[in-house]
Amino acid sequence: MEGIYTRIESGYAKFTKSEKIVADFVFESPQKILYTSITDLAEMCGVGDTTVFRFCKALKLNGYQEFKMLLAQDIANKKGSGNAIAGTIEPEDDIKTVCQKTLSTNLAALNETFHLLDFDAVVKAVDLISAAKRIHFFGIGSSGVIALEAKQKFMRILPNVEFVADCHMQCMAASLLDSRDLAVIFSYSGSTKDMIEVHKLAKQNACKSICITRFPKSALTNQADVVLLCGSNEGPLDGGASSTSMVQLYLLEVLYMQYFVKHYNQSSVNKARTTEAISSKLL
Repeated sequence: MEGIYTRIESGYAKFTKSEKIVADFVFESPQKILYTSITDLAEMCGVGDTTVFRFCKALKLNGYQEFKMLLAQDIANKKGSGNAIAGTIEPEDDIKTVCQKTLSTNLAALNETFHLLDFDAVVKAVDLISAAKRIHFFGIGSSGVIALEAKQKFMRILPNVEFVADCHMQCMAASLLDSRDLAVIFSYSGSTKDMIEVHKLAKQNACKSICITRFPKSALTNQADVVLLCGSNEGPLDGGASSTSMVQLYLLEVLYMQYFVKHYNQSSVNKARTTEAISSKLL
């Protein structure tokens, strides 16, 4: 397959003035692009989101995510290692080194997430959870696993939490939410089409929303009532990285514990009741 650099070079003369600005930035700072949203790249280039999208279309790509994936492949090939983008693990690493590097990656992601935390946003998010008639968790792929975990965690202390895995069913559920309800959406990129559609459907009926994502400015976060940022740098070739799931779980735990503290007496009673309900299932 033709590399992205070759495509840009061969089509450069046909780009508009704004598209050439994007192309120049790609050549100058390709590594910066790997961990950015389309809005972030547009701001760095001083152009609009639509310019970046047209730039991708001019390269005969489906969109920005495909562009980032091909760029990551080109950078990896230039470095002579398919693992260059995915992390610092090298083929010659022994088991101890692999374990150490994996630990460092996950600790760094957790530390970054903590430093990105907006404590006021956490308080507001818990207030929304407290006030909601129904709380529906949404996510697809790896983020869907976290959304399911969110339901299983909160159902130990709350009776009004929901999650469905099928993306069509998620859209149906979102369409029935209203101003009394809350949608909690997990999406690392903030640009997953399914989650953008779910959010749009929920907002049509004035449903409140919390978005847990890497990028503060994205198609997903535009209308969110609360945005909580996770600090894992997942490249376009690293889909489903464990560090991403770990930081999403950390933010989930923060919300759960803060809610528990805010409603300590009722949460304690409900936790005891649900624990007792399954105690007979253990030996």
